[in-house]
Amino acid sequence: MKNKTAIIGLLLSMFIGFGQLVAQQGGDKAEKRKARKEKVRAMKKAFIKKELSLTATEETVFWPIYDEHEIQREALRKEHRETRKKYKGKSPEELTDEEAEDILDSEMAFREKQLALEKAYGAKLKNALPIKKVLMLRKAERKFKKQLLDRMKKGQAGRKVSNGPEGHPVD
Repeated sequence: MKNKTAIIGLLLSMFIGFGQLVAQQGGDKAEKRKARKEKVRAMKKAFIKKELSLTATEETVFWPIYDEHEIQREALRKEHRETRKKYKGKSPEELTDEEAEDILDSEMAFREKQLALEKAYGAKLKNALPIKKVLMLRKAERKFKKQLLDRMKKGQAGRKVSNGPEGHPVD
């Protein structure tokens, strides 16, 4: 009887310990992802600042607008992902006509919201920065994204630690 109780207690503590370990590793993964995302954001900001040659005055006006836009854009993407999750794993052949129409309508609504957000952002930027710098911003964002993707591809091809634009480490 004592052996059964001891074995059950041992197994129970092992399961609890294993569950805590799995939960901690999941949390570590999320923390690493968040830290990596923050590093990329900081690199992107430094890259944009350099590419646009922002003055101190321009920076005080520009960054709050930029940060607000990034938050709104991320919220819109999250909303769109949540909508798409409803149909995840279904091929177009498996969808009903109503589901297919819902997907198309949701995609169009997302694009309309995205355009409205970009128009509002553009108007704010035109009031905050010289028009040429607004144009340069779009180019700088595309350039940063391309360099980051190129570095990530190189990192996946052999290195464990990939570098972002300008040689800054991502991991």
